[in-house]
Amino acid sequence: MRNLILFNRGVYMNTINNLSIAEEYYNHFPLMDFFSFDVKPYTSVVKFDSDKGILKEGEVSSFLYYLIDGRAKLFLSHENGRISLINFLKAPCFIGEMELMGAQKTPNGVTAITPCTCYAIYLPSCRAAILKDTKFLRHLCLFLSKKAIGNTHNYSRNLSYPLENRLANFILMTAYNNVYRERHTEVAEFLGVTYRHLLYVLSNLVKKGILVKTDQGYLIQDIDALRSISHL
Repeated sequence: MRNLILFNRGVYMNTINNLSIAEEYYNHFPLMDFFSFDVKPYTSVVKFDSDKGILKEGEVSSFLYYLIDGRAKLFLSHENGRISLINFLKAPCFIGEMELMGAQKTPNGVTAITPCTCYAIYLPSCRAAILKDTKFLRHLCLFLSKKAIGNTHNYSRNLSYPLENRLANFILMTAYNNVYRERHTEVAEFLGVTYRHLLYVLSNLVKKGILVKTDQGYLIQDIDALRSISHL
């Protein structure tokens, strides 16, 4: 069974208290691959529902997360009220590692796109041990290097392919239960196109029968066609 916990920073997560279920996660995704000491006493297996916050923007988190399954988005709010999509996170990956290392004092916001399962490592009890653990630090360096390479690849792809290809890929990445419902202004900025151009390409996907516009967003009607277009 799960227990719903509300932390004072406004983040909801379900902690898996059933020891046998938690142990199944530990067996399939062993934490000892990353650490040279036993980190399990400081760790819980937690779940976030879709659209729920994993990191609340601007507030220091007490946890280092490791995303076991699911997808999430990283965003930044501006003083004028605009929101910018920064990146998308897909399991397996760390969440909150930049704050752990002191690269930035407070986190950007992270919201679950799909239901997400994470290890939540309680840092106040083990931060010093983690920061002295050379096995973990080597793994984190490799993770950050691959992340930087991936960001470079995504930037290059955004410059090299037509919007239809990139938008199809974006829709597949952000849709949940075959429904795409990201805000047009944020998507246009993320993809580096005008709002008008984005709507034009979306309209073409609807005309082709690939998407169907509904009150909830855009329903993916022909996922095979969308995948074919998304191959970059």
